[in-house]
Amino acid sequence: MNIRKKLFASSLWSVATKLTSVLSNFVAFSILARLLQPAEFGIVAFAAVFMELARGLMTAGIPEALIQREQWDDTTASTAFWATLAASTIIALGLSVTGALIILAESPVLGAVFIALAVGLIIDGARAIHEAKLRREFGYKALALRTLSANFSAGVAGIALALQGFGVWALVANHLVSATLNTYVIWRSVVWRPRFVFSKNELQHLLRFGGALLTARAFGEITKRIPELAVGFVLGPTALAIYRVGFRGLQFLIAITIWPLQTTALSALSRLPKAAVGEAYLRLTSATALVSFPTFLGAATVAPDFVAVCFGEKWASSAAVMTALALMVAPATLTYFVAPALTAVGKTRLIVVSNFAHFVSNALVILITVPFGVVAVAAGLTFRAHLTSPIALLMLREGIGLSMKRTATAVLGPGIAAGLMALGVIGVRIFVLDDVVPLVRLLISVALGSVLYVALLLTLAPRYTSQILEEFVPVLPPKLRKIISPLMKRL
Repeated sequence: MNIRKKLFASSLWSVATKLTSVLSNFVAFSILARLLQPAEFGIVAFAAVFMELARGLMTAGIPEALIQREQWDDTTASTAFWATLAASTIIALGLSVTGALIILAESPVLGAVFIALAVGLIIDGARAIHEAKLRREFGYKALALRTLSANFSAGVAGIALALQGFGVWALVANHLVSATLNTYVIWRSVVWRPRFVFSKNELQHLLRFGGALLTARAFGEITKRIPELAVGFVLGPTALAIYRVGFRGLQFLIAITIWPLQTTALSALSRLPKAAVGEAYLRLTSATALVSFPTFLGAATVAPDFVAVCFGEKWASSAAVMTALALMVAPATLTYFVAPALTAVGKTRLIVVSNFAHFVSNALVILITVPFGVVAVAAGLTFRAHLTSPIALLMLREGIGLSMKRTATAVLGPGIAAGLMALGVIGVRIFVLDDVVPLVRLLISVALGSVLYVALLLTLAPRYTSQILEEFVPVLPPKLRKIISPLMKRL
């Protein structure tokens, strides 16, 4: 099977894995949101910001270095495993000390949550290299059912504790059970075990590649976490919970549209000749745009009903956050595969430059907007994303030779179709569905938007639609291929 077919086949299994995982997590999160209060969510969310930041940094780019290598070497992989486990343990101990200091500062619940969640970092570190091997070998099929089982069990544990009145500890248990079970199923899925060897030379080689990537990731992770840190410190846990729920709604949609392809992108791009990476980036971005634009703009349109149905009326303020963040769709779609593409050709220093620019601009936007509330923060981030996306595209041009104009036009068709679709749905919601209950209005809006988008896409961008279908048809089952092939000839 060639790289393109491997990418699409793996992406389909990655979609299945990610979709089932996200759905189970989202259902659990929705139930917990109804059972717990915003202040309880805010405490765990504040601690989780630091954990997520640490999780993004503790691997130091080592898994990506293993994926990018042509051959898998046991000595190198074992060295990477022990180095990653040591780094995650040291970081977890540092965060535990921070938790102890918070307890002494008379915030015992927050401090205890810090210490408990820090344990999850060690568990995550124990599976990082196994995940790298899995991604390298496109082994997503083996994980689909096992990941669903792990996340379902974690959700059940969290909900059970919430029903028993454990409050914040229900959320903590959900995090820890999920980390433990996912590590277990990945170890069971990957036929590789680390040996008791450690090579300083191999570690130096890994860090030489991962060093620039770590710096880029540090800026990238801090950039992503600045809004939540600022909201938590300035506006308090309840405001942070409102922001996180709005973001979680959008994150759910991102997870089922963009992340599956992004997960497999580095594995596929690293196997291509460097001259072919640019065309592969365009195909990935075009395929993503097909679903990201209608998903994001549709989310911006139906956010009030989505939040009311999924999380409950007490989270109504989160709808405006979700709407503001969803309008980030164009820069998000264009830049999601920039880092994998530049990593695949070894141009990680360009990622550092791009992420540093985003870090500085994000910090300035947050400084200006946070006094005005969480919706202002979300709107500011969307404005910043549109303003700085040309920087990432410029890095892409420097790294793989793609012109900014050609990159931007790759998403033009679905962007226009989805924009017109959103306007049509807004009109119907205002003039026809205004008095309808949220659940029915949400279902009608989604159905109407889907039909409008497909009709507009086929009318306004038939060539684009045909090209995207041509990418997918070769990996479809024969019976489905027979149905779609005649339709393609008419486009």
